[in-house]
Amino acid sequence: MIKRDVVMPIELIQEIAQIVHKENYFVLKEAFPSIEMQGPIFLSQEEAEALINLAVIEKKKAQLRYPYYDDEHPSYDENHENSFDDIQMGIYEKTIFYVESSFKKNSFNHLL
Repeated sequence: MIKRDVVMPIELIQEIAQIVHKENYFVLKEAFPSIEMQGPIFLSQEEAEALINLAVIEKKKAQLRYPYYDDEHPSYDENHENSFDDIQMGIYEKTIFYVESSFKKNSFNHLL
């Protein structure tokens, strides 16, 4: 199985590692063996897809937690928007960016 080096900021690596261990995502435990890891990250195609799925799940959880994030929603709440944006522009977009930087661009579109 071929693995690719995925370069990510340490803060993102540790955030992902915490989720992997909290949620017991077995498929990602080899890539993220410790919640205090610093890197490097080596991912197979299967692990890369699992990591993209993790990012998508975190975004969907944010949509459920902060449903009034859209300023066009009648019950718009600025706190919801800020909290949702932290996830959207944080773990979601960054994870996709860094994984796609090491794998073929747009090869994960079917997961988004």
